[in-house]
Amino acid sequence: MKYLLTSLIMFLSVAIGNVFAQSNSVTLLEKSTMQIDGTSNVHDWTADVEQLNFDISLDQSAVEGESLQNPVTALSLTIPVEGLESGKGRMNGKMYDALKKDKNPTITFKMSSSELAKTTSDTGFMLNTSGTLTVAGTSNEISFPVEGTIQDDGTFKFTGSYEIDMNDYNVDPPTAMFGAVRSGEMVTINFELFFSVQ
Repeated sequence: MKYLLTSLIMFLSVAIGNVFAQSNSVTLLEKSTMQIDGTSNVHDWTADVEQLNFDISLDQSAVEGESLQNPVTALSLTIPVEGLESGKGRMNGKMYDALKKDKNPTITFKMSSSELAKTTSDTGFMLNTSGTLTVAGTSNEISFPVEGTIQDDGTFKFTGSYEIDMNDYNVDPPTAMFGAVRSGEMVTINFELFFSVQ
């Protein structure tokens, strides 16, 4: 009975969003940032990603040997569309409509592979990452580089960017003022993510 209760507690912890790396707990630190940068025929714009739901597995032993190895063994990410914030209510509404929020309330990425491309220092490395990105109900396989660093305090830092053509996801770029203001088709996702492992 005690074993059953422990198993149930562990299952519920995962279900509500706790993240584990083997037997260790992994925490996404508050200083992490992700944003979407775009253009329009009037001015550039930025939307901050204010909600990030991660499920990541980090192999601590991969960075404790004589040479660095790839520490990322699994990764999935879910972003609620309503977690995108441009700082302008009207722009948010246009963005949510373009992303078909009512039918597809989340943007997701599920990693299929991650390979160590090279080491950049005793504590730095580059990863080639591939996976499935789903936006507005359309999924595409993508690949992009990620730079990783082990910080002095033992936390992991990952930075990178990826450019998206909204047409690839059947998303019509938002417009405003009866079409006088038109967003560009290309947007770039930029991220700087920090994880602690305990």
